[in-house]
Amino acid sequence: MKKWFKPTIVFVCAAMLLAGCQFSPSSQTKQQEITVWSFTDEAGYAIEKFEQKYPDIKVNFVNIPGNFYITKLKSALQTTSKAPDVFMIENANIRELIDVPYLENLSASPYNANELIQEQYAFVQANEQDSEGNVRAIGYQGTPGGIYYRRDLAKKYLGTDDPEQVGSQIDTWEKIFEIGEKVQQLSGNKVHALANWNAISNSYDGIPWVKDGKLVIDPTYLEVLDLVREARERNVLAEYEDGSAGYAASMQKGEVMFYPGATWALQYTFKANAPDTEGMWGLAQGPSAFSAGGTYIAMYSKSDKKDLAWKFIEFYNFNHDFLSELAKEQDYFTSNMVVNDELAPSLSSSYLGGQKHFEFFSEAAKRVPVYERTKYDATINNDIYKIVLQLYLNKDIQTKEEVVKRIKRDVTLRFPELEVD
Repeated sequence: MKKWFKPTIVFVCAAMLLAGCQFSPSSQTKQQEITVWSFTDEAGYAIEKFEQKYPDIKVNFVNIPGNFYITKLKSALQTTSKAPDVFMIENANIRELIDVPYLENLSASPYNANELIQEQYAFVQANEQDSEGNVRAIGYQGTPGGIYYRRDLAKKYLGTDDPEQVGSQIDTWEKIFEIGEKVQQLSGNKVHALANWNAISNSYDGIPWVKDGKLVIDPTYLEVLDLVREARERNVLAEYEDGSAGYAASMQKGEVMFYPGATWALQYTFKANAPDTEGMWGLAQGPSAFSAGGTYIAMYSKSDKKDLAWKFIEFYNFNHDFLSELAKEQDYFTSNMVVNDELAPSLSSSYLGGQKHFEFFSEAAKRVPVYERTKYDATINNDIYKIVLQLYLNKDIQTKEEVVKRIKRDVTLRFPELEVD
């Protein structure tokens, strides 16, 4: 027995060691996977950091750019077989999807998102909840706006490029119009205060068009009509179309003084269009506090990987270490005011002449009006109101009464379910 037992022990131990070499715990663990869809590629950075923190989770990222994204997403959610576990929703589409049954209720346990979103700005929280108050999507992007201005032009025509002093000179549209008349004349029509009329109208986007199933035309939208017409008549506008070659070139050449824009404009508008103007820009408060754009992230309610999906969503929105890295490395202003407030005293932008832009946007975000948007707003604003506004600006429509009549007609045709007086 003893002679047989001893070599057997050696053999068993050797076999176990051999098995350990070939089948270590790490090699036995199968990597889990989730699929994430978005309409931009900006999530790439977050995915890289997430996979570093959770090496046992692989994220299959699908970027579907363009206008087909929302159509393809809706189709995938309805057919269930090819739906992503996690998906991004643009601000313009959030209200049309927030009440559909395909978005997981993140207020429920184990997510308890109502507690977590208290770290976010109020204007972001307003659109994260469905009609019953349940969180269905979480906005990870902070998008307050301000007025980007050329420091060299400010020094020349305003006598200063200091953000506080510039802000005090442009806190009303009348002041901006007066500056616009002055610089247009002194520059021989080469410099204008604003690039186009959208610089004015975009400063008020977000005011809801519908309440309790009824069209409501906020008086602010009618005031904007007069502002844009006056701006043209006083030669304040350079008349560049948004996104055009002339619009992009105006930033590089210094042909426009003021560009109202949101946080993301720093990266995707100014640095992209005017890379050689680093240090020549500043940020100041303008006539109105506003927000523009934004992206939300949601979970598919029928996903069989909800635990992994939630890890990704929670990481993207509430992991302070990651959000700090995102802010510093990507110059990305998030919706998390706790992180932004911590960074505000120290984080500055060389592109903005060393200005503490997180400090600026952190304060601006707390002043953004809180609106609960409706699923009708984006279409009414972009496809009806702004078209009519252009007609009014060109005097193809003469009076505001005609504008109101036209808006009501077009809303009735597009959305017959709405009550229109």
